[in-house]
Amino acid sequence: MTTTLPATEPVQPIGIVGSPGLPRGDMLVAMTGLTTCLLPFLTPAGPGNTAAADAGILLCIVLGLLWAGREHLPIRLPYAAGVAGMMLGGAFAAYISVAPAATGLVLIQDLLLFTWGMTLALGRHNPAIVRAVTVAWCRTAAVYSGVMVFAYLAGISALTGVSAKDGVRAPYTFGDPNLAGNYLVVSLFVIAACKHPRSPGVRRIAYVLVLIAIGFTGSNGAMLTLLIGLLLSVVVTIYRRRGAVAGAALLATAALAGGLVAGVVMPRVDLSSLRAQAAGSIPLLRDSLGRSGSSSSERATIVSEGTALFLNGDATGYGPARTKATLEATQAPYVKEAHNDYLATLLERGVIGGIGLLLFGVALFVRCLRLVFGNLPKPYAELVPRPWFLAVIGPVMATAAGFYEVLHFRHLWTWLGLIAALVLAMQDQREEKT
Repeated sequence: MTTTLPATEPVQPIGIVGSPGLPRGDMLVAMTGLTTCLLPFLTPAGPGNTAAADAGILLCIVLGLLWAGREHLPIRLPYAAGVAGMMLGGAFAAYISVAPAATGLVLIQDLLLFTWGMTLALGRHNPAIVRAVTVAWCRTAAVYSGVMVFAYLAGISALTGVSAKDGVRAPYTFGDPNLAGNYLVVSLFVIAACKHPRSPGVRRIAYVLVLIAIGFTGSNGAMLTLLIGLLLSVVVTIYRRRGAVAGAALLATAALAGGLVAGVVMPRVDLSSLRAQAAGSIPLLRDSLGRSGSSSSERATIVSEGTALFLNGDATGYGPARTKATLEATQAPYVKEAHNDYLATLLERGVIGGIGLLLFGVALFVRCLRLVFGNLPKPYAELVPRPWFLAVIGPVMATAAGFYEVLHFRHLWTWLGLIAALVLAMQDQREEKT
């Protein structure tokens, strides 16, 4: 006698696919994880400042398009209006100013990074994409920091990138200490959001290693954004655990304390004396806090020159990456890039680009708020148990944009893609309930 067993649904790997029948896209999952691992390795740079991660980004985009097309997946473009405005402003400014071919390269970079972020947003259809990126990011940041801290203490300049150009500040494999510091600050909050490594003890070690690695960059901007992120993290965590009243009270207390420090304490502090003491102190303080006075003065000069350049222009912009060349052409006394995304956008992409940047900021702000106040679907909540720490990165990067040009940071667009995937997954959950 033959017994016929009832048919069963194929078993899908737990933690890779959230629900039966969901398309997998295994090649895309693997490549997004690998590409995320490559984000810190930007030197030696190839033509046009390309890096190994760019090859991975391009392949991920192709795989994402093929997967989405084959499975007829709906594609959303969360930041499209803002990015389109900035690119349109840049293209129009380049056309008006007859900018060189390098301008076209900048616009291609804009498009590539935007498409990378939107490829990661496909994670709304498959939690495995989010898992691959977050796990790769957390593990890479922790191991990378450990290796670089050891290399710095051992004096291995081939790894740390320490040279006479930046004193004893470590640019690591980023080529710039400020870029390295920014990546590590963002990574710290990604680790906190994902609670990865899962072991609390190992995670604490990761935090310490990342913090030490940030310190060795000597980046004042990284330290400032770290403090802002930590303060906001505490406020949002209190809100999530104890309610709006407790969160608002803590935020008001912090604002009052900040006002007292700025209005009462700081006017009585001799910053010049502190900087002078730092300049004569240990080399790391000398090359970080000790140079903060001249650095602030330089940035103030850049802002002043850039503002005058914008006011004397016709609001169409001078073309992407044309700030330095334009200052040279106008015989400005201090010729440098803008080092400020807000000023650079207005100067190089005009009013159209400025409107695009505003739309981009609003779109990002709304998504960060949704992560603070909303709840992720279960498959995503298991991967990112504390999504509000990802939201905190928004103000961190908005602050950093005041003294760096962060819009072409690869890790920024990796984070933006994660934000988009999580918020879209929340929207899908609400639509299913209704």
